[in-house]
Amino acid sequence: MIYRSWNQGILGKSVRHVAEPTVLGWVRQVWDDACAHDTYQWLIRELGTNVYGLDELFTTESPAPETVQDLRTLARTRLPEAYQCNVDEHSIRVLANGLDHDVAYYLVDDAAVAANPERWSFAVHDGPLPQAPAVHDGPSGGATAFTAPVALTELNAAGKAPAGDGTVYAVLLTCKAKHDSIGWNPTYALPGVRLPRFGAALRDLETDSGEWPLELGVLRAMVAPGEDDIAAALERCNRWPEYTWISGDEPRAPGSHTEALRLLDATPPAPERHRERTVIQTGEHVAQMFIHDGYDHFEQWFFFDDRWAAAHPDLAASLMWFAYHWDPLCSRHHLLLTPCSDNRFRYVAVIGDDGVPHVRQARPDDEPRIRDLRRWSYQKRPPGEVTPGEVLGTVEIQLHQPSPETCKFTDFRITGTRHAQAVAVALGRHVRQELRAAGITRTTGRLPEAYSHRHSPRFLRTVGRLDDGNQVLLIG
Repeated sequence: MIYRSWNQGILGKSVRHVAEPTVLGWVRQVWDDACAHDTYQWLIRELGTNVYGLDELFTTESPAPETVQDLRTLARTRLPEAYQCNVDEHSIRVLANGLDHDVAYYLVDDAAVAANPERWSFAVHDGPLPQAPAVHDGPSGGATAFTAPVALTELNAAGKAPAGDGTVYAVLLTCKAKHDSIGWNPTYALPGVRLPRFGAALRDLETDSGEWPLELGVLRAMVAPGEDDIAAALERCNRWPEYTWISGDEPRAPGSHTEALRLLDATPPAPERHRERTVIQTGEHVAQMFIHDGYDHFEQWFFFDDRWAAAHPDLAASLMWFAYHWDPLCSRHHLLLTPCSDNRFRYVAVIGDDGVPHVRQARPDDEPRIRDLRRWSYQKRPPGEVTPGEVLGTVEIQLHQPSPETCKFTDFRITGTRHAQAVAVALGRHVRQELRAAGITRTTGRLPEAYSHRHSPRFLRTVGRLDDGNQVLLIG
């Protein structure tokens, strides 16, 4: 059991091993005991922590699940506040709306971890990253190659790169809000340098850091003149007053080291932050800071270079994956605002060269146009003719949840143009075809008219027939 929550110690997660070799076997083995006692307290004793909502899986209203399909239906029906619940032969993976922030938890068996170490190694790793060994240059002068499993965001994209060998990777697990706080953290890379000189390279980098995350901007400013590594800078970063915000002006990074020191002296950390609880570990090729962020919350900063990654390729790859995807088994290059899932799909209506809307599954490069579409849901679209490639409508569907024959709409938007009704019909026809092919007979949950009263009736009539007081859509 891996429970991913910001209040689970310095790692932001807890890992607990149980004896049963399969997930279904464990659920069946403990079912009677869990149901016979106070399930909430029983699971705390069994797993060592309160996994949010897991106690709702066990119910005296039904027998223990016999098959994985039974377990999938039970989990998707019983687990509360679940944005997404993915279940297969070897694991249950859940993203949920916790009391204070999003949480994720995974029940996974050893066979799945052994089969996919590049996805699971960091999730099941209990403790800071190992400091050694490191892989040094071979006879040809180059370190053993490491290939990142995700797209990297280069820190020198707008300026001159360092001239040396190697690459430093920065993975920052940060919580910026109550929702969308699990995942979405990219991996930053700085080619041409290794960790012993990473501080100097950051300080001297000829680039605009305005697009960097606040944490990296502060780290850059905290590197003093003459310092090569980041050990002392991380200690200063621990004194920085605020990295997250709920309202008001967004915190900004200082423009220079002098300004950074002046701000440290003038602004004490927030009273709920306890700097003495922060843990900082620095080595030759890996550095990590588990920074206390208030109350019982910690955020995790990891820095390592290609030599460390080559020595620990599975751990490095799975950390990068863990940072961006809440689900370690997510295999899709999904859009930023679409959670990892095995049953959630987004479709877009795009204007073709022929001036007709065409519907297809969304791609990552559609993200900017979908953001425009969301913005136009709240304000009028700028005047002007529709151009080929413009996204005029989108719908997102979650299949087989909570039960195999049902689905729910999780997003629906159409912008107001002369094409709006044609977009509604095109989306409706495509969705109806997809739902029929998936064996879906009805919807559940909130229908998309909550998002757009003007255009949803035509879309709904094209997809199916409203029933049960307009709360269920029967697929036509």
